[in-house]
Amino acid sequence: MVKIPRISSALNAVDIQQNPPPLIIGERVNSQGSRKAKEMVLKDDFEGLLNLARSQVEEGAHCLDICVATTERSDEHDFMCQLVKRLCLEIEAPLVIDSTDPKVIESAIKQIPGKPIINSINLEGDGSRFHSLAPLMIKYGVPAIAMCIGPNGMAKTPKEKLETAQLLFETGKKYGLKPWQFIFDVLTFTLATGQEEFLDSAKNTLEGIRLVKENLPGCFTTLGLSNVSFGLPTHARKIINSVFLYHAIKSGLDSVIINPKDIVAYSDINQEERRLAENLIFNLRNTALADLISYYENKTNTSDQTKKQSDGNSKLDIDPGWKFDKKCYYRIVNRLREGIEYDVVGAILDNLKDKDTKVEISLTESTSPSSSSSSSSSSLLLNDEVIARLSKEELHAAAVKTLNETLLPAMKEVGDKFGAGEIILPFVLKSAECMKAAVAELEKYLIKKKDVSKGKMVLCTVYGDVHDIGKNLVKTILVNNGYSVYDLGKQVPLQTIVNKISEVNADAVGLSALLVSTSKQMQIFVNYAKEHNIQIPILCGGAAINTNYINRIAKDGGIYEQGVFYCKTAFDGLNVMNNLMS
Repeated sequence: MVKIPRISSALNAVDIQQNPPPLIIGERVNSQGSRKAKEMVLKDDFEGLLNLARSQVEEGAHCLDICVATTERSDEHDFMCQLVKRLCLEIEAPLVIDSTDPKVIESAIKQIPGKPIINSINLEGDGSRFHSLAPLMIKYGVPAIAMCIGPNGMAKTPKEKLETAQLLFETGKKYGLKPWQFIFDVLTFTLATGQEEFLDSAKNTLEGIRLVKENLPGCFTTLGLSNVSFGLPTHARKIINSVFLYHAIKSGLDSVIINPKDIVAYSDINQEERRLAENLIFNLRNTALADLISYYENKTNTSDQTKKQSDGNSKLDIDPGWKFDKKCYYRIVNRLREGIEYDVVGAILDNLKDKDTKVEISLTESTSPSSSSSSSSSSLLLNDEVIARLSKEELHAAAVKTLNETLLPAMKEVGDKFGAGEIILPFVLKSAECMKAAVAELEKYLIKKKDVSKGKMVLCTVYGDVHDIGKNLVKTILVNNGYSVYDLGKQVPLQTIVNKISEVNADAVGLSALLVSTSKQMQIFVNYAKEHNIQIPILCGGAAINTNYINRIAKDGGIYEQGVFYCKTAFDGLNVMNNLMS
């Protein structure tokens, strides 16, 4: 098995190579790039900086760029050490130490009980920065962002970018640096100037990424993304950045330095804005810059619309005329959390085969709830009087149909877009929150079977993975089909799973993982089960795995006789359990 390089904090380890990419480096805890962060540094506001770091992680950052240098104060060294120490105690994300002073970088590394990234090395001038930091990379076994800046300055053409990267790499080899320790930034220049020398700069960056990945195997790439739109209007910047990121990932980009909140899903950007952005990025028209500026100057309410998008929400509102199932589907795909409970109940009522007149009235006379009262207003549709006139079996069947034909297909579309690189992980998690709320409402109308259990499953999200929407769906479906499910939660260590299997005498174990990196825990469990003669069927599911992966881990080191089963959907899990227990 190929070992994927990782960075780490005291609490968490993260693969540099995310699948799908990119590794997201949060940029806001940086006094050089964030006015808010700089004000906090000047005020010794450590708690504010910690909150800023937390918000970046909550918005989807895998690791955090940390810079505290200012012209106003001379204690960068001491301040960095204090901040890093506090971050290590309270924030799970690994750190990227960003400083021009090698002494500050080394002192910060010493404070970290893990493996950070150095930001950055280059060969500008006499190369002294590279030669002072390369020994630290060897000593502490850490990677660094390698800027494509050589003795002749910043690399601008694709050829220069590759040659500078190769020079950095060859120089590093003399110190004993490994390929994985190089995270090449092939440089991004603003498209806002309209100057001749920068018209092809974005296109050159994309080609530079491709060349580095092709010619320097084992190395990684990154970008300071927002540089590409520096100087453009705020609402235009978010679109340019998002379209550029989409194409950079297609070119082979491994990581990106961004504020994850400011990225719009490529699939959410309308065709006209994509066209304008791509004309500028690929220099397809002489008037590309003027066209883009004119478009955003003339566009009303673009700022409000883009704010919605940057918050991870859709650029469109719900059409009141839509059927409830379409509203549910749209809310999940487009991350519109408020009001989903109401629409789920409406979809259940729509799916009832025999609705009487009073049920119809409850649908037509109830108005959609405001965002502030959405969670409680679902009772407007299914009040006690209405429920009393409906059989539990009818409600159960309608709820299952809503789950099977609306909610699950919506999450499948989200997963497909994630796999295609059209949306990034933070957006998937926002959709998952919508799904979680929808399922919580739907469960109220499912029949809870209290008779003898059909079988017992120990269920969990594997160690290192914090995503549980798929696991929760499996639990809902199994429980409502007569199975006893022992839900251990998420980030569950192997030994905890083993102990629970023994304690409850389980008939099967279910393992869920969203990410490629965490799916390896499934293989670890299968190998452990073989070695310790644990006789139990293993059901595996999640976006990161497929049939080929499950077949391989089931056969490695000898066939696992009890079976390792790939469950693409929650209903596949139910079918497997039914077959096992029949």
